[in-house]
Amino acid sequence: MSERRTAGARRYPRSPAEWVAGAILYALAGLSLVLLIGPSLIVIGISFTEKLYISFPPEGFTLRWYEAFLDHDQLIDSAFVSLRIAGWVTVLTLALGITSAFSLVRGRYRGRTALSAFMVSPQMLPGMVIGIAVLFFGSAFGFYQSNPMVIIAMTVFCLPFVVRIVMARLEVLDPSIEEASANLGAARTQTFFRVTLPMILPAALAAAAFAFIEAFDNLTVALFTASPRGRPLSVELYTLVQFDSSPIVAAISSLEILLALLMVFVIGRTIGLEKI
Repeated sequence: MSERRTAGARRYPRSPAEWVAGAILYALAGLSLVLLIGPSLIVIGISFTEKLYISFPPEGFTLRWYEAFLDHDQLIDSAFVSLRIAGWVTVLTLALGITSAFSLVRGRYRGRTALSAFMVSPQMLPGMVIGIAVLFFGSAFGFYQSNPMVIIAMTVFCLPFVVRIVMARLEVLDPSIEEASANLGAARTQTFFRVTLPMILPAALAAAAFAFIEAFDNLTVALFTASPRGRPLSVELYTLVQFDSSPIVAAISSLEILLALLMVFVIGRTIGLEKI
């Protein structure tokens, strides 16, 4: 009877106020999408222009700026530096983030709330502050600008995001499944690797993708910690923009946008974004 009433209530037309509220909501959502996607589309369009300088709207169509990037040895070397840094940061943030999230969600000890706030506190700080802090801290111990310093700073910067994503997944999982594994005689490590880890794997892979992308193209952290000899691609692009106005910068930025979209697409097709 209640289902019939509910179904009948849904047939009533919307009031004018509801139509206006819905129209405003859709308009704001559309405007937000334009503001988010519009700049990226402009950058991609500029990367194909035939002009020798950055301008919009683009004129003509050419792939010369992508070819120029592939022929630029210094930029290619910087891209490989960024890939190595992003790879190490991804591994470190996953190792630290998964174990920390598991302890914060499943652990029962004093100070857990304070520790959780401490773990996510770098998320509240600008990347520039973290980069300067790591630079000064390392200098006090004779540890100067280098790729290991970039990796440490990036790990500190990206770790809160991994912890938050994995924690969100763990909080919705039923702990009775892990308790059943323990009751059947499995050790804690066996339960974690055979039961818990497969259940949080989608969130872990999504966190890994986020950490990799962030570590690959982050500028504010790398700008203060990178070595002048082996600079990441983001720092190299920052230097290039100051002295070169060619659309090669737009071409490189377009490839980075493509990389991010490709990783999201792969996660969506293999894992499913709804499982994160």
